[in-house]
Amino acid sequence: MKRRDFLKSSAALAGTLALGDWRALAKPGPFERPTLVVWWLNGGPAGLFNSADAFLANGAFGVTRDNVRALGNGLYVDANSLGALPPVALNHMASIHFRHGLYSHNDARAAVLQAGARSQLLRCAAAMPRSAVPCAVVNNLGFPVGVSARPPAEQGLGIERVERLDDARRSLSIAQFNDIREAYGALGASHAIDSQRATFAAVEALIHQDANVIYAQPAYTGREDRQFDTHHDDGGKAARDVMAPITPMLGTFLSRVMNLPGRNVVTLLAGEFSRTLPGADHAQGGTATVIGKYIRTGATGRQQPDGSPPVDAPPPEALWAFVASALRLDKSEPFGSDPHADLLVQRAIWMPHVS
Repeated sequence: MKRRDFLKSSAALAGTLALGDWRALAKPGPFERPTLVVWWLNGGPAGLFNSADAFLANGAFGVTRDNVRALGNGLYVDANSLGALPPVALNHMASIHFRHGLYSHNDARAAVLQAGARSQLLRCAAAMPRSAVPCAVVNNLGFPVGVSARPPAEQGLGIERVERLDDARRSLSIAQFNDIREAYGALGASHAIDSQRATFAAVEALIHQDANVIYAQPAYTGREDRQFDTHHDDGGKAARDVMAPITPMLGTFLSRVMNLPGRNVVTLLAGEFSRTLPGADHAQGGTATVIGKYIRTGATGRQQPDGSPPVDAPPPEALWAFVASALRLDKSEPFGSDPHADLLVQRAIWMPHVS
C-alpha cells in the first residue's frame, strides 16, 4: 500500500471512529463457533443476585451497601456471588428482565424455556452451524417439571440426554478429559453425572466437542425438585446458601471457556421467576444474567423494591432475542428483534487492503 493511500484510509477510519459508527467498520472476521450454556436455577432465584440495587433502600433480602458490587451501566450484583466472578465475566455481563404474568412453577418454566410446544433451546440450536451435539441436557436432574422432556424437533434436531461422563468425553483424549475433570475436582471412580463437579466438567467437555446448546441444573443443594424455591427467606440467607457452592465453580468455568480461541461461549443463568416480598413468594417474571464476550456490562432496568420485575419488562421471548444476538447467529432474528441491543458490543474488525 502506498503511503498516500494509507494516510487517506487512516483519515477515513479516524473520522468514522469520531462519529462513533462502529457498525460501519464491522466486517466478517475468522469464524467463531457459538455455544450457548444454560444454567437453570430451578425454583426461581431472588433478584438480590443481579438486581441488588432495587433493595438497597429497604434492605430486603439482606442487601446492604457492604454486600453489593456496582459493575457499571446500572448493573448491581451480589458481591459474594456474581460479584466474585473473574474479570472476563464481570466485564461482559448483562442483567435482562422479563415478565410472563404467571405464578405456578410449571407454567412459568414453560413460559421461559418454551414458545408454546416449541423448545427455545432447540430453536437456538437450529439457528447455529450444524453440530454433532446440537442440544444436550446434562446430568441426572434433567428438565424440571412443567418443561417438555421431548419437545418437537426443530429442523430435524432433538434433545440429547447426557448422564454419564463417558458420553461427554466422546472424541477427547483421556488426557484432555482428565484435565477438564481435574479443573472442577471431578476426578474419581463415579461415571454418573450426579454432582455439581461432574456437571461442570461434562458441560465444558461438550463445549470442546462443538456443542451448540447445553442445558444443565447446577444446584445440588436445597430442595431437589426446586432448589431456589426459597419461601419465607426475606433475609436472603437460604438463597445465598444455595448459590454459595455454585459461584466458585462457575468462576472456574467462565475463566476457562471464555478464553477459548475461535469460540463464542454465551452463558445464561435463569430461573422461572424472581421472589417477591413479603414471604419471598413467586414474582410474575424474573431477571436473567447473560455473560458473553460480545456483551457490554449493564442492566435493562431494575426490579421493583418488592422484587417484581419492572412494569415495562418484555416477555421471555425478548430474553432469547438478546441471547441470539450475543451468540451472533447468522440466521436473521430467530426470536424477533432484540430490544436490548444497546447491551451488545459491536467489535470493529478493520484491516486496510494491501495489494
